[in-house]
Amino acid sequence: MEAGPLGGVGDRLWREVVDPQVAAAIDSIPNRVNEFGYDQWGFSPEVAKLAYSLALRVFHYFRPEIRGIEKIPAGRVLIVPNHSGQLPFDAVVVSVACLMMADPPRLVRAQAERWVPTLPVVSELWTRAGVVVGDPINCRNLLLEDNAILVFPEGVKGSGKTWDKRYQLQRFGRGFMRLALQTGAPIVPVAVVGAEESIISLHDWKWLARILKMPYLPITPLAPLGPLSMVPLPTKFYVEFGEPLRFEGPYDDEDPVIQQKVDVVQGTVQRMLHEGLARRPSVWG
Repeated sequence: MEAGPLGGVGDRLWREVVDPQVAAAIDSIPNRVNEFGYDQWGFSPEVAKLAYSLALRVFHYFRPEIRGIEKIPAGRVLIVPNHSGQLPFDAVVVSVACLMMADPPRLVRAQAERWVPTLPVVSELWTRAGVVVGDPINCRNLLLEDNAILVFPEGVKGSGKTWDKRYQLQRFGRGFMRLALQTGAPIVPVAVVGAEESIISLHDWKWLARILKMPYLPITPLAPLGPLSMVPLPTKFYVEFGEPLRFEGPYDDEDPVIQQKVDVVQGTVQRMLHEGLARRPSVWG
């Protein structure tokens, strides 16, 4: 394998960790970077090779079954899954599937919540791997550059769902639909089954979450174990990519008109979830 970008001991570690197939997939994607190796959003192909190689290990942990990934069209596209599981393992699995299983490989630019940049170390690694803050201008410009955007319209209300609300989609925001209309990007609905059971939340401790400046604080059945309670169970993920949906109309239309279009996407994802739940043999595969 080629030399790593870190020098010395870092290069040796880079060569041991970076997966050759991940590196080849990223190298196959045209990336507009400056002389320092970054694009205008802070993405670094070399750091992404390291991040995606680590993510590939998470991907294999959940043993995902991927269906319909060939439906992702070329060019600009919004990839819209349900969101769950307390930690963004669903985003990891979908992102790795797009890079390693789509033909040609797609390196998705995942939208992150605005609190993510407050996280030390993690926020910079995510940025270098292609994650962007969910700002409409950022995402519009990325789409105009024919990128694939991964967006979870449920936001933290989806990822932080408690067990009693499992597989019940929370109301989708309208921002992704306005972006689709503004840029002419198709929307690929995605259903992720299995993440809900990976980390179970019995209660959201909102009071302490506010003090810690977190969007939510899940209380899991394994809470007495402390941080270990957030280690995900080895559930099997089932991920289905649906047929692209295309919408027309002004992007700055009235909210009720935009909401009707959003409801079509949400209804499609909810239907795909019900079908996926009916198909899977068990939580563990």
